[in-house]
Amino acid sequence: MSKDVSKIFQPSLRNKFLVEIVGTFILVYAIASAATVYSDSGQLGVIGIGLVHALVLTAIVYAIGYRSGAQVNPAVTIGLLVAKKIGGKEAVVYIIAQIIGAVIAAAVVYSIFGSAMSASVTLPSEDNVSRALILETVMTFTLVYVVLATTTSKNFKIVPLAGLAIGFTLGLNVIFGGSITGGSLNPARSFGPALITWDFAYHWIYWVAPIAGGLIAAGVYKLLHTKEEQEEEKLPPK
Repeated sequence: MSKDVSKIFQPSLRNKFLVEIVGTFILVYAIASAATVYSDSGQLGVIGIGLVHALVLTAIVYAIGYRSGAQVNPAVTIGLLVAKKIGGKEAVVYIIAQIIGAVIAAAVVYSIFGSAMSASVTLPSEDNVSRALILETVMTFTLVYVVLATTTSKNFKIVPLAGLAIGFTLGLNVIFGGSITGGSLNPARSFGPALITWDFAYHWIYWVAPIAGGLIAAGVYKLLHTKEEQEEEKLPPK
């Protein structure tokens, strides 16, 4: 009986694909809407947008984490792939789902707010490319490292707090760096609004920097946690 039950709750790759579309849709819909609504609110608006990032990602992690891992971000997916937590086929399926979800979300936001949605397009302030590139890389590194350290941990005390840790890592980064880079940390989040508004100025930054940050995070995670994981695997099952 227990084996049959465990099989029921093993989501298929198709299910993971659909869940990632929904999760990324919710994320980008909330973020793009908040960025549009708070675009003229100055620093208070940046804090509000940061809180939206934190709360919506926390909710998504708890809602669909048990299904797909709630990656909703190509940088996270690539980090997990390099850390050998997922396979190549699964990573490709996830990234395609994330892009689809982001584009659908951006289209919905555009249907509500029209051209005002252009405020949600991520752009470097003062056209400072090097600053945006470095900051997006560092911010994404912190996010992906926290994802790896919390969601793949076998410590039962850490895992239940993963959603809060991940959500608030994203939110704090956006509060800090949102006014400088647009606070993307997620290629899909940037791609959706850019495609719908057809504004690809500096768009390459929001692919290169987050992916670089994810790769660095995976490398650091493997360096610091591999031995710990090997020791945990030697322990008898509880």
